[in-house]
Amino acid sequence: MLKKVVLAVGLIAIPSIAPAQQQPQQQPQQQPEQQLCQLECTSIEKSERVTRSCHALNATDCTNLGRAETGVGRTCRGYITPNCVQGR
Repeated sequence: MLKKVVLAVGLIAIPSIAPAQQQPQQQPQQQPEQQLCQLECTSIEKSERVTRSCHALNATDCTNLGRAETGVGRTCRGYITPNCVQGR
């Protein structure tokens, strides 16, 4: 009886080791889809004036653009939108 229990435990352990040794399949990397990125910047020094511009970027780059454009005297944010508004 003891030999059967040890054998059964050994069979259970073997399959769990085998998948860990397999190489992961590599999937081709896809470029994120570019969308319309609305960038809005508010000037704190000039009576809260808002400027807007439109860019073809993916969501991550759009957010990063808003952060990069933010500086002394102005705050910017970038967001994905189906319709961009240009100008002031």
